[in-house]
Amino acid sequence: MEAIYDTIEELAKPYLDTRQNEAHVAICYRMAKRLLARYPEADPGVVLPAILLHDVGWKMVPEGRQKHAFGPYAKDMEARRIHEVEGVRIAREILDSIGYDPAKTAEILIIIDGHDSREEALSLNDALVKDADKLFRFDPEGFDIDYKRFGLEKLKYASNLRRIIDKWFFTAAAKEFAHEGLDW
Repeated sequence: MEAIYDTIEELAKPYLDTRQNEAHVAICYRMAKRLLARYPEADPGVVLPAILLHDVGWKMVPEGRQKHAFGPYAKDMEARRIHEVEGVRIAREILDSIGYDPAKTAEILIIIDGHDSREEALSLNDALVKDADKLFRFDPEGFDIDYKRFGLEKLKYASNLRRIIDKWFFTAAAKEFAHEGLDW
């Protein structure tokens, strides 16, 4: 089954060359696999393609709008929503092109459609995608990308992240991984 995820990743790559999304998605993918190891009842056939495709829609948002649509200074919620809607369209094209399971595709598209804008998780699969996406900030490489990208002071950014862990994540494992990531 790993080969199918490699194929999805390759098809997603042309859409990930903005906003440092290649690194973002690689880190999120590793985090999703860690979470799946803790939640065997979740479906890797939904979670892994969803995390590989969740941010392909940023390619359709002009770069000048992107930095205002996410992060601590987000104020362009329309651009954030555009990336979700366009992400659904692109993900559908990619998954249909490889004949991916239609039922799994439908769930993946629902997850992508609200992965940033929807505050609640619709399922365990959705919760794991949302948590893996946020865990990017708690990975050493992801943390460095974000505090520099937003022009934040490193210790203040870490302190801000520590404060939101328990209310931000859906799963106990994600909370644990986030605390571990800032344990320095």
